Amino acid sequence: MSQNTVSQVVSDKIDQQELQHLITVSTGFIDAYIIDCHGKEPMLLPQNIVLSALDSATKVPFVEWHELKLPVFSVNDPAKNQGVALVIEGDDVGQRFALMCNEMPKTIRLRISEVVDEEKAVKDANIFQYVRMADQVFHIPNLANIQNSIGLQAA
Repeated sequence: MSQNTVSQVVSDKIDQQELQHLITVSTGFIDAYIIDCHGKEPMLLPQNIVLSALDSATKVPFVEWHELKLPVFSVNDPAKNQGVALVIEGDDVGQRFALMCNEMPKTIRLRISEVVDEEKAVKDANIFQYVRMADQVFHIPNLANIQNSIGLQAA
């Protein structure tokens, strides 16, 4: 799958199957963010679905971005008062939301073949699946469930 095709898929429709495909099936490389999550394994998220990163207070119900009030889903340490809100793309404008993080996440270019499924039971509805890269476990978010949990209608 070419980089243009991956970008088109991400911008046209991001459902869980597409996210899973981008992370585990594609050939070559993918640029991703490693996002520290309070109380759970770090999240692995393709950079293509992050529209913007904004410095923000953490204890807010929404983040303003391009005249939109985006609902917030927090993965940050609740003791922190300042963080970074990542604007996450949705199938349409009404499905965008802000992912509140402790700080700007680390970027990584990974070879898809380095990412393997981790056979770990998923007990959190906001986690789609676990994956392993070298000796570290990450989680892939369940974006549809996250959207529903903050009051957005997922496609």
